[in-house]
Amino acid sequence: MTENPQPRALVIMAHGSRRAAANEEFFNLVSSIGEANSDYSLVKPALLEQAPPTLLEVCQALPADITHIDVYPLFFNQGRHVEKDIPAQVAEVMDALPQKHVRLLEYFGQNQGLAGLVVSHIAQQRPEN
Repeated sequence: MTENPQPRALVIMAHGSRRAAANEEFFNLVSSIGEANSDYSLVKPALLEQAPPTLLEVCQALPADITHIDVYPLFFNQGRHVEKDIPAQVAEVMDALPQKHVRLLEYFGQNQGLAGLVVSHIAQQRPEN
């Protein structure tokens, strides 16, 4: 295992919902990702709209020793949110926290392994013959 020279946080963004249970499901997923990760000091959730926390709120609440922030959009398609809204929120964070290095990662839907994950998930639900 290599050590990261700078404390780094990963902020995973989802759309957000008015339904608290839907947001809680996302927060639990992010918590599981954080437990399974070794590349980041912290892994935190943020919601684009409908409910808190926003990306800016999450980034402002990070410990002072976090110098690098990676933002990962957990979105399937390059719609308006991925193309415009999330980059605008990342720019807002960069303006508010100029001492931090903020990087926007590719959105989830660009993952080349996504089709295989879908096929596997469907196969797991096949009735036994």
